[in-house]
Amino acid sequence: MPKKELKFEQAMSRLNDIVDSIEDGETTLDKAIKLYKEGLILAQSCGDILGHYESEVLQLQKEADEAFTLAPFDVGVKAHG
Repeated sequence: MPKKELKFEQAMSRLNDIVDSIEDGETTLDKAIKLYKEGLILAQSCGDILGHYESEVLQLQKEADEAFTLAPFDVGVKAHG
């Protein structure tokens, strides 16, 4: 059965847990290597997710820049209030 894809926040949380486990000094070398490999996969996944969202934000910004144009401010308009 394929592993379930983690959301960014879940992957970051697991990555932090891995770092804590490796840094605590209580982990065996074998276990530390396995955790390190898992961490590399999670870090790549987080990078991919961030890259996707960066592209999406850049596209939204481009669309917004094209949709909005500067217009002179009309000082004759009174605010309702």
